[in-house]
Amino acid sequence: MSEKIIESIKAGKYDHKELANLYANAERLGEREVLSVAKSALKQLNTRAYAKLFVKPVRDKVQKIIAQIAAAEGWANWEDNAVANGIRAAAPMTNGVELAEYSFSYRGPSWKSTSTLSVFQHDEESAVQYKVKSRHGESSVVNSSEEAAELFRNAIKA
Repeated sequence: MSEKIIESIKAGKYDHKELANLYANAERLGEREVLSVAKSALKQLNTRAYAKLFVKPVRDKVQKIIAQIAAAEGWANWEDNAVANGIRAAAPMTNGVELAEYSFSYRGPSWKSTSTLSVFQHDEESAVQYKVKSRHGESSVVNSSEEAAELFRNAIKA
């Protein structure tokens, strides 16, 4: 049955709504072959709808993670931060290098450069990672929010 569905998908016999339903059913039933073909067909058929179904949830998750870190550490309420824009989409995401990346920066009143904490995810299947860049130029990529928070604490002290 799966082979016939895959052939029909490849032949373009389904519209966006039908493909979305096929994808949901394949996901529910654990039909991996159908999942990948349906996902690929959805992307080719309508990139905007594909982004809404698959990219937006990843970006929302990454943005929520960085907002939680900033709130938990009290970094969302700095009064002396010379960077006024708070959490923002990072350049690698806006340039299309990363699927999702959000960051916030801190610059003390007398500093010439910033320290930055970013949360990012390369693609839909990869794990969330954390990047800390100190104002002195050191950069680290880690896999836990706790380690990233510690590195950022040290970066804004120095």
